[in-house]
Amino acid sequence: MKNITILKVLTVAIMFSASAQQMDFRVSEGIAESQRLIEVAYKAGGREKSPYHFEKARAYRDLSVLFASEMEEISSKIFAMKSMNSASKSIEGSVELDKLSEPELPPNRGKPTIDLKAIYADLQKIREEKAFSCAPKELANAEAYYEGLIHELSKERPKASLVQSLYDSFLSNYLLAKEKVEVAKKQSLVCYTGKVELPVAQAEPKEPVVQRPVEPQEPAKAEEPLMVRARIHFDFNKASIKKEYIPLLKEVAKVLKENPNINLRIEGYTDDIGTKVYNQKLALKRAMAVKNFLVKEGIKPERIQIVGFGKERYIAKNTTPIGRLTNRRAEFIVIQVPTQ
Repeated sequence: MKNITILKVLTVAIMFSASAQQMDFRVSEGIAESQRLIEVAYKAGGREKSPYHFEKARAYRDLSVLFASEMEEISSKIFAMKSMNSASKSIEGSVELDKLSEPELPPNRGKPTIDLKAIYADLQKIREEKAFSCAPKELANAEAYYEGLIHELSKERPKASLVQSLYDSFLSNYLLAKEKVEVAKKQSLVCYTGKVELPVAQAEPKEPVVQRPVEPQEPAKAEEPLMVRARIHFDFNKASIKKEYIPLLKEVAKVLKENPNINLRIEGYTDDIGTKVYNQKLALKRAMAVKNFLVKEGIKPERIQIVGFGKERYIAKNTTPIGRLTNRRAEFIVIQVPTQ
């Protein structure tokens, strides 16, 4: 899959902004934020410090756009969040491989046309063969599209055309990574052996040491805060988490686990039906439901703030069922805590 340009990202964002009045496909927010953080990572030298994570951020962003084009709102948000997480790792210069997800498909599902277990084994092998050092970009892309495959095939009705597209992208990147690893192994390259052969130093006449004035250092720029917005919706007069939002909440939990320096604020909202007092309590219950889910996923309660707004801050008109559903929501905002 070719790299998606910023122009294409903006085009998709505009398309979804136009349709947001009828359907809450606000995926443009996630796409725009992931693109912004990739640009921040680039300026911070993330591409050089951690090419594996930088390239993964770009691949996840492309997957977010791909799912958005298929009108898959939740899937697009999940991969936008993955993109932002990887971009943050590249800014930090992380040199650790991401944990590779094992393929888990729902029970009673027929045998898939693509052997995910074989793909998982192949990826594990080239990871062990030092693909992280010798083919970081290709490995990152292969792993990202592998995750896209797992995600799509885990759905009740995966789209055959999308599955094939994801597999093709995975395979092309995997084969490139494998080829690079084999070349590095055959030629005993530094990325594979880890050994650097230094040339024998020749004696040179010593030159007088000249003291140069120390130039003042510019103060380090404060790291730009990571703001990850996402949103889930609730049925009328309910505060229970809907099944389709569980993968998104699990991704939020994963981001929090991998980034102990960030906390979360959850905001609960309602539509305009009911009294102000009742809706205030219902909004808080919805925020608490999200918090309880994340706590069960292993996040410490003190890292999560909650607030209920009730009958205020509507994002859609309450004159239609879709508009009221859009307003019955919980938004969660990841807040980066400054380190000492």
